[in-house]
Amino acid sequence: VSGSGKSSLLIDVFAKKYKDKVIVVDQKQLTGMARGNLATYINIFDNIRQVYADKNNLSKRLFSFNSEGACPECKGLGYKKIDMHFMGDVTVKCETCLGNRFKSNVLKYKYNGKTIAETLKMTVDEAVVFFDIPEIIKGLKTLQDVGLGYLQIGQSHDTLSGGEAQRLKLAKQLNKKSGIYILDEPTAGLHSYDIERLLLLINSLVDSGNTVLTIEHNLKFIAQSDWIIDLGPFGGDCGGKIVAQGTPAEIANNKESITG
Repeated sequence: VSGSGKSSLLIDVFAKKYKDKVIVVDQKQLTGMARGNLATYINIFDNIRQVYADKNNLSKRLFSFNSEGACPECKGLGYKKIDMHFMGDVTVKCETCLGNRFKSNVLKYKYNGKTIAETLKMTVDEAVVFFDIPEIIKGLKTLQDVGLGYLQIGQSHDTLSGGEAQRLKLAKQLNKKSGIYILDEPTAGLHSYDIERLLLLINSLVDSGNTVLTIEHNLKFIAQSDWIIDLGPFGGDCGGKIVAQGTPAEIANNKESITG
Protein backbone atom coordinates (compact mmCIF):
# COMPACT_ATOMS: atom_id res chain seq x y z
CA VAL A 1 0.00 0.00 0.00
CA SER A 2 1.31 3.47 -0.87
CA GLY A 3 2.37 5.46 2.19
CA SER A 4 2.50 2.42 4.46
CA GLY A 5 6.13 3.03 5.52
CA LYS A 6 8.14 0.87 3.11
CA SER A 7 10.72 3.52 2.19
CA SER A 8 10.90 4.81 5.76
CA LEU A 9 11.68 1.31 7.03
CA LEU A 10 14.23 0.26 4.41
CA ILE A 11 15.95 3.51 3.42
CA ASP A 12 15.53 5.85 6.39
CA VAL A 13 16.11 3.21 9.08
CA PHE A 14 17.70 -0.01 7.81
CA ALA A 15 20.05 1.50 5.21
CA LYS A 16 21.30 4.16 7.63
CA LYS A 17 21.93 1.64 10.39
CA TYR A 18 23.90 -0.67 8.09
CA LYS A 19 25.31 1.99 5.74
CA ASP A 20 28.70 0.29 5.45
CA LYS A 21 27.12 -2.94 4.21
CA VAL A 22 24.30 -1.65 2.01
CA ILE A 23 24.08 -0.28 -1.55
CA VAL A 24 20.93 1.81 -2.02
CA VAL A 25 19.67 2.25 -5.58
CA ASP A 26 16.90 4.87 -5.49
CA GLN A 27 15.13 7.08 -8.04
CA LYS A 28 16.69 10.38 -7.02
CA GLN A 29 18.07 12.55 -9.78
CA LEU A 30 21.67 11.96 -10.82
CA THR A 31 24.24 14.63 -10.02
CA GLY A 32 26.25 16.46 -12.67
CA MET A 33 23.29 16.14 -15.01
CA ALA A 34 24.15 18.73 -17.68
CA ARG A 35 27.50 17.18 -18.63
CA GLY A 36 27.18 13.65 -17.30
CA ASN A 37 26.15 10.84 -19.62
CA LEU A 38 25.97 7.05 -19.64
CA ALA A 39 29.60 6.63 -20.71
CA THR A 40 30.96 8.93 -18.01
CA TYR A 41 28.73 7.43 -15.31
CA ILE A 42 29.93 3.85 -15.81
CA ASN A 43 33.54 5.04 -16.25
CA ILE A 44 34.15 4.00 -19.87
CA PHE A 45 34.46 7.46 -21.47
CA ASP A 46 38.12 7.72 -20.50
CA ASN A 47 38.73 4.41 -22.30
CA ILE A 48 36.85 5.64 -25.37
CA ARG A 49 38.84 8.89 -25.45
CA GLN A 50 42.07 6.91 -25.08
CA VAL A 51 41.13 4.77 -28.08
CA TYR A 52 40.73 7.90 -30.22
CA ALA A 53 43.93 9.42 -28.86
CA ASP A 54 46.00 6.30 -29.57
CA LYS A 55 44.52 5.87 -33.05
CA ASN A 56 45.32 9.46 -34.06
CA ASN A 57 48.49 10.04 -31.96
CA LEU A 58 46.91 12.94 -30.10
CA SER A 59 46.24 13.99 -26.52
CA LYS A 60 43.26 12.36 -24.81
CA ARG A 61 42.19 15.81 -23.61
CA LEU A 62 41.32 16.77 -27.18
CA PHE A 63 38.48 14.22 -27.20
CA SER A 64 36.76 15.61 -24.12
CA PHE A 65 33.86 18.10 -24.26
CA ASN A 66 34.90 19.21 -20.75
CA SER A 67 38.45 20.05 -21.78
CA GLU A 68 40.46 21.01 -24.88
CA GLY A 69 38.01 19.56 -27.36
CA ALA A 70 34.95 21.48 -26.15
CA CYS A 71 33.08 23.78 -28.51
CA PRO A 72 34.08 27.31 -27.39
CA GLU A 73 30.61 28.71 -28.07
CA CYS A 74 28.54 26.37 -25.85
CA LYS A 75 31.42 25.19 -23.63
CA GLY A 76 30.82 21.57 -24.60
CA LEU A 77 27.13 21.44 -23.69
CA GLY A 78 25.85 21.20 -27.25
CA TYR A 79 23.14 23.76 -26.56
CA LYS A 80 22.53 27.24 -25.18
CA LYS A 81 19.99 28.35 -22.61
CA ILE A 82 17.84 31.39 -23.28
CA ASP A 83 16.47 33.18 -20.24
CA MET A 84 12.73 33.73 -20.77
CA HIS A 85 12.48 35.82 -17.58
CA PHE A 86 9.14 34.91 -16.02
CA MET A 87 8.81 31.65 -17.96
CA GLY A 88 11.06 28.59 -17.93
CA ASP A 89 14.41 28.71 -19.72
CA VAL A 90 14.48 27.53 -23.35
CA THR A 91 17.36 25.47 -24.73
CA VAL A 92 18.43 25.76 -28.38
CA LYS A 93 21.00 23.71 -30.27
CA CYS A 94 24.40 25.40 -30.49
CA GLU A 95 24.76 26.93 -33.97
CA THR A 96 28.54 26.51 -33.94
CA CYS A 97 28.87 22.78 -33.19
CA LEU A 98 25.28 21.83 -34.17
CA GLY A 99 24.88 19.96 -30.91
CA ASN A 100 28.01 17.82 -31.35
CA ARG A 101 29.70 19.50 -28.35
CA PHE A 102 33.20 19.41 -29.90
CA LYS A 103 35.39 21.82 -31.86
CA SER A 104 35.23 21.28 -35.62
CA ASN A 105 38.89 20.25 -35.85
CA VAL A 106 38.30 17.40 -33.38
CA LEU A 107 35.74 15.89 -35.73
CA LYS A 108 38.41 15.37 -38.40
CA TYR A 109 39.75 12.42 -36.44
CA LYS A 110 38.07 9.04 -36.57
CA TYR A 111 38.18 5.54 -35.13
CA ASN A 112 36.67 2.70 -37.18
CA GLY A 113 35.20 5.32 -39.49
CA LYS A 114 33.38 7.31 -36.82
CA THR A 115 34.13 10.61 -35.10
CA ILE A 116 33.96 10.86 -31.30
CA ALA A 117 30.63 12.72 -31.64
CA GLU A 118 29.18 9.96 -33.85
CA THR A 119 30.35 7.35 -31.37
CA LEU A 120 28.55 9.06 -28.50
CA LYS A 121 25.34 8.99 -30.55
CA MET A 122 25.48 5.19 -30.87
CA THR A 123 23.15 3.13 -28.71
CA VAL A 124 24.62 0.81 -26.11
CA ASP A 125 23.65 -2.18 -28.28
CA GLU A 126 25.45 -0.67 -31.29
CA ALA A 127 28.54 0.25 -29.27
CA VAL A 128 28.97 -3.32 -27.93
CA VAL A 129 29.48 -4.47 -31.53
CA PHE A 130 31.53 -1.41 -32.54
CA PHE A 131 34.26 -1.66 -29.88
CA ASP A 132 36.67 -4.53 -29.28
CA ILE A 133 38.19 -3.16 -26.05
CA PRO A 134 37.38 -5.51 -23.10
CA GLU A 135 37.05 -2.70 -20.52
CA ILE A 136 34.58 -0.80 -22.71
CA ILE A 137 32.56 -3.90 -23.61
CA LYS A 138 32.33 -4.93 -19.95
CA GLY A 139 30.81 -1.57 -19.00
CA LEU A 140 28.41 -1.58 -21.94
CA LYS A 141 27.19 -5.07 -21.11
CA THR A 142 26.24 -3.99 -17.59
CA LEU A 143 23.97 -1.41 -19.23
CA GLN A 144 22.48 -4.14 -21.42
CA ASP A 145 21.96 -6.31 -18.34
CA VAL A 146 19.72 -3.66 -16.77
CA GLY A 147 17.75 -3.12 -19.99
CA LEU A 148 19.33 0.15 -21.16
CA GLY A 149 20.68 -1.12 -24.47
CA TYR A 150 18.42 1.25 -26.42
CA LEU A 151 19.92 4.45 -24.94
CA GLN A 152 22.74 6.42 -26.58
CA ILE A 153 26.03 6.12 -24.72
CA GLY A 154 26.40 9.91 -24.80
CA GLN A 155 22.85 10.55 -23.59
CA SER A 156 22.85 13.08 -20.75
CA HIS A 157 21.45 12.30 -17.30
CA ASP A 158 18.78 14.98 -17.47
CA THR A 159 17.00 13.15 -20.32
CA LEU A 160 16.53 9.93 -18.32
CA SER A 161 13.32 8.90 -16.60
CA GLY A 162 13.36 7.99 -12.91
CA GLY A 163 13.35 4.28 -13.75
CA GLU A 164 16.17 4.65 -16.28
CA ALA A 165 18.25 6.63 -13.79
CA GLN A 166 17.73 3.92 -11.18
CA ARG A 167 18.81 1.17 -13.55
CA LEU A 168 21.87 3.22 -14.52
CA LYS A 169 22.80 3.43 -10.85
CA LEU A 170 22.28 -0.32 -10.54
CA ALA A 171 24.53 -0.97 -13.54
CA LYS A 172 27.36 0.97 -11.87
CA GLN A 173 27.01 -1.08 -8.67
CA LEU A 174 26.77 -4.54 -10.24
CA ASN A 175 30.44 -5.42 -9.86
CA LYS A 176 30.64 -4.37 -6.22
CA LYS A 177 30.58 -7.01 -3.50
CA SER A 178 28.37 -5.32 -0.91
CA GLY A 179 26.24 -8.28 0.09
CA ILE A 180 23.03 -6.21 0.43
CA TYR A 181 21.25 -4.22 -2.30
CA ILE A 182 18.17 -2.07 -1.64
CA LEU A 183 16.11 -1.18 -4.72
CA ASP A 184 13.34 1.42 -4.51
CA GLU A 185 10.54 0.41 -6.92
CA PRO A 186 12.88 -0.82 -9.69
CA THR A 187 9.99 -1.71 -12.04
CA ALA A 188 8.59 1.84 -12.17
CA GLY A 189 7.90 2.73 -15.81
CA LEU A 190 9.22 -0.56 -17.16
CA HIS A 191 7.69 -2.64 -19.95
CA SER A 192 6.89 -6.24 -18.99
CA TYR A 193 9.80 -7.45 -21.16
CA ASP A 194 12.22 -5.23 -19.24
CA ILE A 195 10.79 -6.47 -15.94
CA GLU A 196 11.65 -10.02 -17.03
CA ARG A 197 15.23 -8.94 -17.75
CA LEU A 198 15.45 -7.14 -14.42
CA LEU A 199 14.27 -10.26 -12.59
CA LEU A 200 16.96 -12.33 -14.32
CA LEU A 201 19.56 -9.79 -13.21
CA ILE A 202 18.33 -9.75 -9.60
CA ASN A 203 18.22 -13.54 -9.48
CA SER A 204 21.83 -13.64 -10.70
CA LEU A 205 22.80 -11.25 -7.88
CA VAL A 206 21.13 -13.54 -5.36
CA ASP A 207 22.73 -16.63 -6.91
CA SER A 208 26.10 -14.90 -6.42
CA GLY A 209 25.46 -14.69 -2.68
CA ASN A 210 23.96 -11.19 -2.40
CA THR A 211 20.77 -10.19 -0.60
CA VAL A 212 18.36 -7.98 -2.56
CA LEU A 213 15.66 -6.02 -0.72
CA THR A 214 13.09 -4.26 -2.90
CA ILE A 215 10.26 -1.83 -2.32
CA GLU A 216 7.63 -2.86 -4.86
CA HIS A 217 4.01 -2.71 -5.99
CA ASN A 218 4.28 -4.87 -9.12
CA LEU A 219 2.66 -8.23 -8.32
CA LYS A 220 4.54 -10.12 -11.04
CA PHE A 221 7.78 -8.93 -9.49
CA ILE A 222 6.66 -9.56 -5.90
CA ALA A 223 5.62 -13.12 -6.78
CA GLN A 224 9.27 -13.94 -7.59
CA SER A 225 10.43 -13.05 -4.08
CA ASP A 226 11.78 -15.59 -1.59
CA TRP A 227 10.15 -13.67 1.29
CA ILE A 228 7.54 -10.92 1.40
CA ILE A 229 6.86 -8.37 4.16
CA ASP A 230 3.46 -6.78 3.52
CA LEU A 231 3.12 -3.39 5.26
CA GLY A 232 -0.18 -1.64 5.89
CA PRO A 233 -3.04 -2.03 6.33
CA PHE A 234 -3.38 1.50 4.88
CA GLY A 235 -1.20 4.56 4.35
CA GLY A 236 -0.10 7.39 6.63
CA ASP A 237 -1.13 7.13 10.28
CA CYS A 238 -3.00 3.91 9.47
CA GLY A 239 0.11 2.22 8.08
CA GLY A 240 3.41 1.00 9.44
CA LYS A 241 2.20 -2.41 10.62
CA ILE A 242 3.21 -5.83 9.33
CA VAL A 243 0.01 -7.21 7.81
CA ALA A 244 1.62 -10.44 6.64
CA GLN A 245 4.99 -11.96 5.96
CA GLY A 246 6.15 -15.18 4.38
CA THR A 247 6.63 -16.88 1.04
CA PRO A 248 4.47 -15.85 -1.95
CA ALA A 249 2.31 -18.95 -1.43
CA GLU A 250 1.77 -18.08 2.24
CA ILE A 251 0.90 -14.46 1.42
CA ALA A 252 -1.53 -15.58 -1.28
CA ASN A 253 -3.42 -17.66 1.31
CA ASN A 254 -3.57 -14.83 3.85
CA LYS A 255 -7.04 -13.24 3.78
CA GLU A 256 -5.82 -10.19 5.74
CA SER A 257 -3.36 -9.25 3.01
CA ILE A 258 -4.45 -7.03 0.09
CA THR A 259 -1.26 -8.11 -1.67
CA GLY A 260 -2.22 -11.74 -1.10
